[in-house]
Amino acid sequence: MTNTQASTRRVRSRYRLLRVDEVERITPRMVRVVLGGDELADFDSTGSDQRIKLCLPRPGQPMPLGRDRAEVFALPREQQPKQRTYTVRWFDAARRRLAIDLVVHDHDGPGSTWARDVESGSQVVAVGPSPSYRPDPAADRLVLAGDETALPAMLAMVEELDERARVRVFAEVADAAERQEVRTGADVEWTWLHRDGAPAGRSSVLADAVRAADLGPRPDVWVGAEAEAVHVIREHCQQELGLDRRRVYALAYWRYATAA
Repeated sequence: MTNTQASTRRVRSRYRLLRVDEVERITPRMVRVVLGGDELADFDSTGSDQRIKLCLPRPGQPMPLGRDRAEVFALPREQQPKQRTYTVRWFDAARRRLAIDLVVHDHDGPGSTWARDVESGSQVVAVGPSPSYRPDPAADRLVLAGDETALPAMLAMVEELDERARVRVFAEVADAAERQEVRTGADVEWTWLHRDGAPAGRSSVLADAVRAADLGPRPDVWVGAEAEAVHVIREHCQQELGLDRRRVYALAYWRYATAA
């Protein structure tokens, strides 16, 4: 096999043309899109917090695809689809269906616009998935902290845990209408934090709640939110609580300054 052939095969396994099977508004600000297609046959969904990138076409733009999927970005830069990263909410291997939950923000960014306008039967290119997050089984507690962009990941993680797991969840959402229920066998303590009118990314309710809480002597901490909140919580865990950086998994899901 030549290097070119190997490269082409890697690209083919990574870029997937999927169809939109269902679109559901699950809360006022959260849309669930269920994707399907034969190209999910080799989708490796193991572990928590797996993410995929969607190549979101511009309004009225057909989805460009070639034999090796590289044609997704063969157009001039100003015509290329926008890439946005989303968490796999659930994956049904037998039915080859994959669900993602998207937040509809107040601004008209590519993700919000696509989530509002997408219809069943349309197509989208997905890239991934990423490696998954695996909590340390030796931790005495798993702490999850995130805003609504990270809520699909936190809900998926909690669903996968069994009765031996002790979990503390800090979930920042716009208001009470954005709360979601989850079924789990784990021992979970939920703290719902409402912005109640404050813009997303301009509230400190998530960082304040985590800093004021007793997280236990040996927690594993997972954080996903706007970049500034993630920075504050990571610094609190490492500097004030003295947690080893390997026990703090922190990811900026988005940045207020570049949200559009």
